[in-house]
Amino acid sequence: MSKISKLFNKPDLFIKDFLKNKGIEPDILGSKFNISFLKQQKQFISKDGVNLIVSNIRLFKKTVHLLHTGEGLTHGPSHLDLWVEHFAKSGEDFAILIRNKALFDWAIQKYSYLDIVYAKNPSDVENILNKLPFIKAIYYFSNTGNLIHTLRYNRYKHIFLGHGDSEKAGSAHKFFRVYDEIWVAGQAHIDRFKNTDFNTDHIKFVKIGRPNLKNTLVSEYTLSKNIRKRLVYLPTWEGVYEENNYSSAHLAPVMLSEIFNKLNYDIDIKLHPVLGSRDKTLLNLPLTISEIFFKNQDNVTLHSKEVPVEKIIKNADFFICDISAVVSECISTLAPIFLFMPIDREIITSNSNMQYSEYTYVFSNIEELLDLLDEVIVKGNDRLVKARYKALDYLLTIDATKNDEFYHCLSEISKDSTLLNNSREKVIQ
Repeated sequence: MSKISKLFNKPDLFIKDFLKNKGIEPDILGSKFNISFLKQQKQFISKDGVNLIVSNIRLFKKTVHLLHTGEGLTHGPSHLDLWVEHFAKSGEDFAILIRNKALFDWAIQKYSYLDIVYAKNPSDVENILNKLPFIKAIYYFSNTGNLIHTLRYNRYKHIFLGHGDSEKAGSAHKFFRVYDEIWVAGQAHIDRFKNTDFNTDHIKFVKIGRPNLKNTLVSEYTLSKNIRKRLVYLPTWEGVYEENNYSSAHLAPVMLSEIFNKLNYDIDIKLHPVLGSRDKTLLNLPLTISEIFFKNQDNVTLHSKEVPVEKIIKNADFFICDISAVVSECISTLAPIFLFMPIDREIITSNSNMQYSEYTYVFSNIEELLDLLDEVIVKGNDRLVKARYKALDYLLTIDATKNDEFYHCLSEISKDSTLLNNSREKVIQ
């Protein structure tokens, strides 16, 4: 068989022969070959188990953007799901560095077509970074201890993307000073940092809007055409500490059944993906809700944690939320938001310059909520319509969201990288 014939008819065999002729063992690059995607099928094992897996990444490729996640299976999937799709849509070359083996296994099942690598230890991270010589920027979704293994490199631009936008205490604290840039949805997040007691002058804040909300963003509020009013309930989880517990989940069974029985609304429910992480009693909440509404399954829907919020919030008549990033997502529809504000515990928040009470209907118990629903939804006295539009731009930056500012920012970094590499090549020549 000629070389040309072998190339077109048996490409795997052609590549193996090519490598052998060059004195390279094919098994070094793996036993399964494909011209468009050569994978290194190696796991590197230490005394404490697998610490490096390069079976799902093309090393030495001109990859400019690197996504870093130090989370495990509890938080990691939701963080990746929020951003991976938009990096893929950008058309930019990127790879994902995962520090947790279980999350890596999950990711290569869901995103098998992407470049994903698992590196456990600092030396493994260094090894991978040396094999990705064109990396210009590293992006972070959350503040985990192991991100110090990439932050220590001065040659990269370190950018915090986050996994939402809210007034939670974790939205603005001193750890954020490790980043070169913080890409925010809107001015609200910038103001949270301005209102703290530490200096952030060295940090560059970049407004990118919320790319996942581009298709739900509306220009004006209009009453929905739902025959039955539709409520969407989106509670947050209980937090790592009680002072960060903003959740109304403990009220949910009674609160939702009261609303359903008195007002006969359709209800869509999506519980937070990590609900019950600290308070294990909340792990029973899905079962409790399913039992309560067992006879009303046509009108009450409990969505799985894999369903994106943006798929649920469309065409809702109103929302019930906690202090969390979902407030920013719900505001994209301009429908009324009823916000739970705990008063039975001392909570800590990071305040912007626009208080929740200015654009949401705040309640602290079920009785207050029912009274507000009667006034705003039943009687139609919605006094916060204009305030919600103001909050929409403040939280999400309408123009940045609509005009794909996130993709433009990625492109600019890629262009800077190309210019830098071209200048280096001219110096070498």
